[in-house]
Amino acid sequence: MLPTGSTGRGALEADGYAVYELPFVEISRRKGDLVRYPFMLLLNGWRLGRLARRTGATIVHLNDFYNLTGYAARLLSLGRLRVITHVRFLPQSLPQLLARTWRWLAVRLASRTVCVSEAVGGYFTGAANARVVYDPLPGAERYPVPTHPPRPDDTIELLYLSNYIQGKGQDLALAAFAPAYAQNTRLRLCFVGGDMGMAKNREFRQRLEADVRQANLTEVVRFDGFVTDVEAAIKAADIVLNFSESESFSLTCLDALYYGTPLIASDCGGPAELFEDGKSGLLVANRDVHAMTAAINKLSADADLRARFATAGRAFVRKKFAPANTCEALGRLYREVLSDK
Repeated sequence: MLPTGSTGRGALEADGYAVYELPFVEISRRKGDLVRYPFMLLLNGWRLGRLARRTGATIVHLNDFYNLTGYAARLLSLGRLRVITHVRFLPQSLPQLLARTWRWLAVRLASRTVCVSEAVGGYFTGAANARVVYDPLPGAERYPVPTHPPRPDDTIELLYLSNYIQGKGQDLALAAFAPAYAQNTRLRLCFVGGDMGMAKNREFRQRLEADVRQANLTEVVRFDGFVTDVEAAIKAADIVLNFSESESFSLTCLDALYYGTPLIASDCGGPAELFEDGKSGLLVANRDVHAMTAAINKLSADADLRARFATAGRAFVRKKFAPANTCEALGRLYREVLSDK
C-alpha cells in the first residue's frame, strides 16, 4: 500500500508485488492537513479494512509507527484485523508529545511492535509486544571486493552519502574535515545525495556550499547529486563518513560495511550496533567535531588499519545481518500473531 501517486509503484510491480494506493495525509504544520487528517484517517482506515476483507488478509504490517491507518482499520473491524507496526525512526529524537502518543498506540493496539535496532527497542522497554528485528543486508554485490590501492595522485577520498537534510551531519563532517585537511592535504571530501525536491533541503546544501567557499576548500570538497549506484560510489571511496545526529539503524553505514569500505560513524543510535568500534570501524561521540577530526586523521594516515577494518566489517555484518536471520525472525513473528487468541 503506497501513497497515491507514489513513484515507487513501478519498481514494486516490476518485482511482482500487487500494489494498492491510498491518499494518505500526514500530520504537518499546514493547517489544511491538520483539518483533513482525522477525516482522512478514518476514511483510509475503512478503505484499508475493506481491502483486507476482499483479499483475505488478516494482518496489516505498518511501515512505521506514525502511520495510524492500520489502527483505524483495526478499530473499524472491531478487532478482527491485526496490526504489526515497524518502528524505523529513533523515537527519542522525535517531539515527545507525538512519540509518546504513538508509543501508547503501538503498545495497546498493535499485536507486535518491531524495532529496527536495540536503540529503538530501548524506547519500548517493558512493552511485552516489542521485538527487535534488524534490517537485512543489501542484495548481491555486482562489483569486485574493493582493495583500495593508493591513488595515482596519492589522495584519500572521503565519501559522505546522505540526502541533504539538516541533522544528517554534513555540516559536522565539513567542520571536522577543515582541520583534518589542514593536517593532511591529501584528503578529499565528496558529498553525495539529493534534496528530495524540498526547498529547506536545497537551502541546507547551499549553506554547506557557501561554507566551503568561505573556508577556501572548493578545490578539495565537492557536491554531487543523488546516485542510484550506491555500491559503486561506496567502493570508489577510501573512507565513508556518517555523522548523523540521530539514526535508528542506518542503512548507509550497513552498506559501507557490507561493501568493504572503512567507516567512521557517530554514536547516534543504531550505528553503534552495526560494527565493533576499533575492530571494524571507528565510532565517535555524537556531535563531537574534535573526535570526528581525530578519527579522520587516524584512519586516513593508516592504510593497514583501513584494510583491517574493511575485512572485519564485511565479515561482521554478513554474520549479524544475514537476510535469513531477518526472514526467520519475521516469519516467527507472523506465526505468533496468527496464533494469538
